[in-house]
Amino acid sequence: MVSLPQRMRKLQTKLLAIRLGSGALVLPKDVKRIHLRFAQKTDGGHMGPRKFWRHELVRMKYHNPAVPMTIDRTANSTDDATMSIHFASADAPKSSNSATAAPAPVDSTTSSTAPSDHAPTDRVQTIDMKHRTNLEILRDVIRLTKAFPVEPTPAEQEEMQLLEEQRVRSLRDSKLSQEVRARQKREQELLQQARGDVASQTA
Repeated sequence: MVSLPQRMRKLQTKLLAIRLGSGALVLPKDVKRIHLRFAQKTDGGHMGPRKFWRHELVRMKYHNPAVPMTIDRTANSTDDATMSIHFASADAPKSSNSATAAPAPVDSTTSSTAPSDHAPTDRVQTIDMKHRTNLEILRDVIRLTKAFPVEPTPAEQEEMQLLEEQRVRSLRDSKLSQEVRARQKREQELLQQARGDVASQTA
């Protein structure tokens, strides 16, 4: 059974993994929507887009809750895998993309590229994601949007170091426990074997 400290450490590690890492970006205020379209299956060059969705996009959404980020996975493996980045028009009302802003809904199935409740856009930049890695896709996102990465605070750096030290110590303790149990089991087997030999000799 996993102990409470171990469960807490795993939870803290997962929370840090969402806040920090590749894809932890703050988007400029003129970025109003991001839409991805790729296939459910990863063959045909759709592995990179899938990884981007699973890892980088999660962190981007965490730091930009007011920006709608929608996914369309109805494409076939032979279709293109694209990301559409919608930028606000010059006369569009300004809205906040900060963490305190109301989060935008995320639709994981729609093929629409223009939800009815979004601000008007005057340009859309498209990224070809097919046959590209998630990190290559991320570099294009940063280049096109001029987003800046979220750096860990001193407190977060200290927390990451502490969690890593605890993880290493836990692995070391687990290995020692396994070795002790294996030695005890072997000693018990030898003792039972010795008792059997004595019993056979006195019979």
